[in-house]
Amino acid sequence: MRCTLAEIATKVGGQVIGDENLVVTGINSLEAATADELSFAEEKFLEKAVSSKAGALLVPRKIDTLKQPLIICEQPFRAAGRIMMEIDQAAQRVEHKIDPLAFIGESVSLGKNLYIGPGAVINDEAVIGDNSRIYANAYIGKGVFIGASCWIYPGVVIRENCSLGDRVIIHPNSVIGSDGFGFLQVGGCNVKIPQIGAVIIEDDVEIGALCTVNRAALDKTIVGRGTKLDDHVHLGHGVKVGHEVIMCAQVALAGSVTIGNQVMLGPRSGATDHRNIGDRARLMGNTITAKDLEKEKDYGGIPAVPAKQALRQMMAATHLPKDRSRLASLEKRVKALEKLLEEKA
Repeated sequence: MRCTLAEIATKVGGQVIGDENLVVTGINSLEAATADELSFAEEKFLEKAVSSKAGALLVPRKIDTLKQPLIICEQPFRAAGRIMMEIDQAAQRVEHKIDPLAFIGESVSLGKNLYIGPGAVINDEAVIGDNSRIYANAYIGKGVFIGASCWIYPGVVIRENCSLGDRVIIHPNSVIGSDGFGFLQVGGCNVKIPQIGAVIIEDDVEIGALCTVNRAALDKTIVGRGTKLDDHVHLGHGVKVGHEVIMCAQVALAGSVTIGNQVMLGPRSGATDHRNIGDRARLMGNTITAKDLEKEKDYGGIPAVPAKQALRQMMAATHLPKDRSRLASLEKRVKALEKLLEEKA
């Protein structure tokens, strides 16, 4: 990145106050930015911005205590995100090619402007849409469908007959379509039940690193449009996830759970099998539900209860050691009084 403030202001729809010809070579946080870098501050961080060594700042309004050149814009964080996106796109730029060390099976349909890295495996009858990227050592199983502009990072495994929509991003070492955890105890032995369903990932889904999305036993596991999974998320077989859902790290959903639209699941939260979580419900971190949850409500605790109740329970738990000591003291006094009453009787 090497831009003048005038060029940046044009990109983000802002107005420069100060030297519009000042050149910046990057963007950084308020604390770490140097004199040749740009930073940003929303309204609540303007006082903190005064001590920043950034060469220029994206801010929502002019403030006299800020001596650097300023770019005034309505949403500094969003404007910064646009600059960061350009930097990222430049860093991620690749040549459209199929590496000679990649393996391409029979009857594979390849779109235009593809990048397929060394060691990538594209099995028979797979379909790869235009402008997609299959990075090094990714595995695409037989009959997999991948839409346009998808990015499949190194080490990802997408097993047979799974389907991805457009603009799907899957980060390194995630597995899509691994067998669901289906076993039947027969004569004291765990007998595997074949998992012959599939996984459907809809448009604009992003899946973090080291996630697993199990294939259904017979039906389909579905991840809805615009949903975002953090790292280390597990979706069991037959899970149905709605649109625009957020799942933080280490969320775990057992088989056949249904998640509504725009649900937010905090870190290390989850659900036991065959549960339904309604639209726009929100689960605090470390919340596990063993029953259906209503839409548009907040929950916490194990098992999940309304968030306010969960907070009261957590606060009460912090008093337990003291309460236990007080109870022991009261029990001792009651026994002494009982003994005294017996003696008087």
